[in-house]
Amino acid sequence: MVAYTVCFIPSHRTIQVSHGTSLLEACHAAGLPLASSCDRSGICRACRVQIVAGEDNLCAVTRPEQEAKRQGALGNHERLACLARVQGPVTITTTYW
Repeated sequence: MVAYTVCFIPSHRTIQVSHGTSLLEACHAAGLPLASSCDRSGICRACRVQIVAGEDNLCAVTRPEQEAKRQGALGNHERLACLARVQGPVTITTTYW
């Protein structure tokens, strides 16, 4: 099984996750709170995170994320943690950590 490092800023906590793990699952595994009120479909947009490093190591931007970007709900280097899946090392942060 291939494992990748996910690092959380500002705590610099790191965990190892398997290929395809969502960033939301990674946050929960690290014991870090991350808001989410939909069924991980990207509708609530509460799980927005900023990608500090490794943006290319996530799956392609999903349709709900494209729509959120089009509507201005997601900025540059932001992804929805419930939909963004790890494919390599990534560093993330959010406004309330």
